[in-house]
Amino acid sequence: MLFVIDMQNDFVDEEKGILSVTNAETLVPKIIKEIQEQEKKGEPVYYTLNQHELEDDDRSDEEKQWGLELFGPLKEVLKKHKAIKKKFHSISPENAAELRSQYEDDPDRIIEFIGVETNVCVLSNAIMLHNSFPLATIKVIKDLCAGSTEKLHNEALDVLESLKIEIH
Repeated sequence: MLFVIDMQNDFVDEEKGILSVTNAETLVPKIIKEIQEQEKKGEPVYYTLNQHELEDDDRSDEEKQWGLELFGPLKEVLKKHKAIKKKFHSISPENAAELRSQYEDDPDRIIEFIGVETNVCVLSNAIMLHNSFPLATIKVIKDLCAGSTEKLHNEALDVLESLKIEIH
């Protein structure tokens, strides 16, 4: 199972994205490749859409809508997969419970995370699913994630590893 975290225009587009993460755009080709590899293995792919509303966002409604959409080529690659909308850092406990009811929790299950930001939403979602699937192997693919800063990216990976989440 693969989770693609918050690869939306506002986080990925370094020119126009209001919350852009440095180097997120460079991850896109590698993320597309990973999605395609997971599809070949028959693994389910989910992606999160952060429904952020910022108080100081003076953009037009059209621009705000653009910011919420998946970044460019990811729209096409992810269109046949399931979106999970979230309003804060992680999917809701209800969404996690729904996933848990659909899939067995067993030691053979692998749940992988890629996307942005390592130190916020990747971290939060990995922990949420780790709690929902305690027998599964939870992995974060570090080269397919970007953090607010390189330092925070690496610190988040250290925290995740300390929680018995595998870093690859």
